[in-house]
Amino acid sequence: MDEKLRVLSVTFDTHIEPWELRYLRAAIALKAGLEHEMFHNHDNETGGYHYRQPLIQYKHDKGRPMLLCLNEGIEEAYHFFSKPDWNVILNGRHVPIRIARLDVRQYTLSVEDKMRYYHIRNWIALNEDNYATYNRLSGLVERMYLLEKILQNQVVAFLQQMGYTPERTVEVKLLSKKDERWVSYKGVRVLAFSLEFAANVFLPDYVGLGKGCSGGWGVVRPIPPKHERTAISDSPGQ
Repeated sequence: MDEKLRVLSVTFDTHIEPWELRYLRAAIALKAGLEHEMFHNHDNETGGYHYRQPLIQYKHDKGRPMLLCLNEGIEEAYHFFSKPDWNVILNGRHVPIRIARLDVRQYTLSVEDKMRYYHIRNWIALNEDNYATYNRLSGLVERMYLLEKILQNQVVAFLQQMGYTPERTVEVKLLSKKDERWVSYKGVRVLAFSLEFAANVFLPDYVGLGKGCSGGWGVVRPIPPKHERTAISDSPGQ
């Protein structure tokens, strides 16, 4: 059965650096009220994290900050936007928050007969166990196959957390690896990948996958059809 996905994207009329997104997240969560956990994704009772797809995500769009709210996150955003003053303190400086663009859309989630094409940027794909496996693999095809399976699992998990359980196989094919580099995430050096891939499901523009997806890591964007290309391999076992 198909499921509806509601998406609210709000781009703000101010300039921040990409690395300041973590400060923006903290400032907006504080302004909205820390009791509203969707803004910071911490569990207020245990002090740990909610291991789920964040329904409020913070993005960087051409120098400007953006809020991406999914399903129930749209209603939760009220706790920030209902405030009479949206200005926040960002890394020690006062930043005025004004809306430059607001977009609300609704999509139908389903497994499709066609492939859609995407780019994912700065995707932190590997946990400690997966990194050990990735490091042991010497061949490009084997490493790409591992990343492909991880990405497929994350896409399925995203759909399920949005309320849709696929009735057919979700297919994900890596097309090319654009970048692989070490980055600092919460003070730890981790690998981040930028890849092009195809999937037979719809993914909303700017949605995040993988670690840190609420704070601007693993951002997915569609690729126009002219950039479609053949998958780099027929993955082993498929």
